[in-house]
Amino acid sequence: MRGAASVAVGRLRGRPDADALLAAGRPGAALLEGWSDEAGWRIVLPWPEEIRTLSWEDACDWKALVRSLEQGLDDSTPPPFPFTGGWVGFLAYEATACEEDVRPRVVHPPEPPLFFARHRAGVLIAPDGAAFLFAPPGTAARYTALLDQAHAAPRRAGAPAPIVDSLAGGAHRRMVEAIRAAIRDGDVYQVNLTRAFSTERSCDPAELYRALTGAQPPRSAALLHGDGWSIASASPELLLRFDRAGGVAESRPIKGTVRREGEEGAEIRALLASTKDAAEHLMIVDVVRNDFGKIAPAGQVTVPEYRAVRSLEHVHHLESTVRATGLEDASVANILAALSPPASITGAPKRAAVRMIRELEPVPRGVYCGSIGMIHSGGATFSVAIRTAVCTPTSVRYHAGGGIVWDSDAAAEDDESRAKSSAFLRYLGEAGT
Repeated sequence: MRGAASVAVGRLRGRPDADALLAAGRPGAALLEGWSDEAGWRIVLPWPEEIRTLSWEDACDWKALVRSLEQGLDDSTPPPFPFTGGWVGFLAYEATACEEDVRPRVVHPPEPPLFFARHRAGVLIAPDGAAFLFAPPGTAARYTALLDQAHAAPRRAGAPAPIVDSLAGGAHRRMVEAIRAAIRDGDVYQVNLTRAFSTERSCDPAELYRALTGAQPPRSAALLHGDGWSIASASPELLLRFDRAGGVAESRPIKGTVRREGEEGAEIRALLASTKDAAEHLMIVDVVRNDFGKIAPAGQVTVPEYRAVRSLEHVHHLESTVRATGLEDASVANILAALSPPASITGAPKRAAVRMIRELEPVPRGVYCGSIGMIHSGGATFSVAIRTAVCTPTSVRYHAGGGIVWDSDAAAEDDESRAKSSAFLRYLGEAGT
């Protein structure tokens, strides 16, 4: 049972400095930008009250923990706001790969397989610049005082250090050809191959986040602080938006990419004319339809939008919307389990693709290709954690990749993964790497 309504929303006179509020980097603090079809929302969450996490040894138990997060949520009425309290965090790729019977590696990344913080208070900044404080009734004065005390403390990034590519020295080409051989043999139809760029240096998480998101953050941008690590994500891809009252769930898979270099019309025409990208996109949409079919009533899965072009700072993408209805009694945990790991970053058939990813990729993905998002009384919203970096006091890493099909060219796939890494490599001063 959920408790009585326990959130009050009030307009603030000024516009708080998000960087100042998050400067301490307290575990569980977060900044979310976008997270609504109305662009421009900012959700600033400096005051986490509780943290729930898992060890890597227990990573495959993630569904039980997510179910526990849904219990006891405060009733609230988020609209017109994207969030007024609940849990914010992430699921790592390797945790959700357990759904395809692939367990995590022995060597783990610094971030845990699951991390969620509960927030009962925070600041919402609307697209028009208006700022609002949400908090439990009777506590506004306390949080207003905390707003007045916030000060940003400058941080310095570490000195430049060599960048390590996990698929360097011809390994990327060899992996592409291995996948094409598996397609030829009928083992898979598509596999999403990713590489990791990493370096041993410290970073300012806020500075890294701004480098990745640019002047116009994509739909599912997020900055999360943990215990000894921070996650900066510039994801444009929606894994799940679930309206509990309406019983409606949507996923918006992205598949098909072309580098954006200034010739907009020609680039978009080439993307729409690409038979390789069209086949790749269709396969992934079919996988998402099948995933929703595991939990939705018969005949309740549709594709209301197909192969729409979405343009970001460095690339153009193809995106579709897959919708499932009749899910009034579904849990967030069950829907995430059906959709995870996301189709767009695994391949088809999904189980065979996940197993091949484990065989080919030399390092764990961690939060990358997992999901970042929020769980609240009204439902849930999660991104596919692409365009995502993790920094610690001594290291920074970023992954990028693409779907490999029979028509894939290794050199073109290499260029695509680097195009998706442009902002990160530029941040490190290695745009030409």
